[in-house]
Amino acid sequence: MSANDTQWFPCPVCLKPLDVRMSKRKKPYVICSPCGVQMFIRERAGIEAFGKLVEQGTKADVLTRIGQLEQRYRLKCPECGKSFWASPELLGKNWFNSKVSGYRCPESNCRGVVPLGERSDAPTDLSPTEK
Repeated sequence: MSANDTQWFPCPVCLKPLDVRMSKRKKPYVICSPCGVQMFIRERAGIEAFGKLVEQGTKADVLTRIGQLEQRYRLKCPECGKSFWASPELLGKNWFNSKVSGYRCPESNCRGVVPLGERSDAPTDLSPTEK
């Protein structure tokens, strides 16, 4: 592989871009030294599926899409200022009408809630291209 055709795949733990290497037996693998993650793809079906993911990632620029996801789902508490990931268990409901009011701050002593419609980068069902 020359420098121009290097393929990349994000680390499943830290999302750092990793170069896809080939073993002596022409099987792909990636290693993330900071995380200690080693991923080896062995079976033919897995190798084909992994190849499609790498190809799709190259076309769709996976790292840019990961950055967009972080912008959409990484929230900041208006009370304590702590950043946190939006997740279903943090959804808060209005007791009167049972509608979702926003995402509660995960800090135990904080009562902050990030309202759903207040931020332009709040989680929605739209894909990044539909915005």
